Amino acid sequence: MFANHSYFLKRFVIFLISLFIATGVLAEDAADDEDAAQDSTSNTEDAAAEADKNYAPPDDQHANSTPGHESHAAGSAGGGSSGAANLAEAATDPSAILAQLGFFGWTESSSDDKNIANTFLFQPVLPLSNTNVLRPAIPVVTTGGPNGVTGLGDLFLLDANFIQVPSGTWGWGVVATLPTATDRTLGAGKWQAGPTLLYINKTIPKTIFGILGYNQWSFAGKSDRQKVNNLQFQPLFVHHNSWGYIAWTDIMIKIDWENNNNIDFPVGVRIGKVWSGKTPINAYVQPYYTFKNHGRDNVWGLKVSATFIKPNWLKH
Repeated sequence: MFANHSYFLKRFVIFLISLFIATGVLAEDAADDEDAAQDSTSNTEDAAAEADKNYAPPDDQHANSTPGHESHAAGSAGGGSSGAANLAEAATDPSAILAQLGFFGWTESSSDDKNIANTFLFQPVLPLSNTNVLRPAIPVVTTGGPNGVTGLGDLFLLDANFIQVPSGTWGWGVVATLPTATDRTLGAGKWQAGPTLLYINKTIPKTIFGILGYNQWSFAGKSDRQKVNNLQFQPLFVHHNSWGYIAWTDIMIKIDWENNNNIDFPVGVRIGKVWSGKTPINAYVQPYYTFKNHGRDNVWGLKVSATFIKPNWLKH
């Protein structure tokens, strides 16, 4: 399809990186204009010594605040148990501008065989401005069966900007998948990209709910691999209480438009807790079961996670 395939791919990588940087710069400029229009002072320096122990969410004038949500409207005065509660809620909010280092692992098996596949995923959250985050995801996959292989999967990138509304947060951006898999069974073999949208409602104290979704199309890659056109979305629900939090599964619902509209529909629950300290940790465990249409085998799975939270990293 392309006369000079490698040249095109190099140009695309440059374009993608430029797009990520540009969205971060634009978001930063918008936030700077908003901050300049509001004549307020900051207590950041006074609170810096306590930031590792007590996360202080942004106040109502910050681009990531939500006036209708108590924890996000608490300002920088929160400390002690209040700061720990604010940190816990921010750590489970996909729109929070909070640096994190996430480590995820899950195992899956179909309902009628014993071939177990395992995946390890490293996914940091990198704030590029006070309204923009980049989430790269790097998987290591082990396929099941006697001929199973282990290697890198495809690299996934999500870059999102956020805007606050009275009810919560809207987000939009771009996603991309790079064919970095070390074995053809571990990836799609295609360059992919598409838009992403997010909405989170924060009107109920200690609770958020909403949806995150994106659609990707392939536009280049190995000619012997199937085209990619799929929609993935995740219903969002998290409720915090005295012992931790409970949430809907973060396994994505998938509709594969290229393969007979195959649908993967996972159901499950996350049970987790955020521990405060010098390096706060968000950990959870979630069992889930994925229903598949068109006679395909359903899949059960178990996923665990440990995410290290760095409130002072990449602050804007």
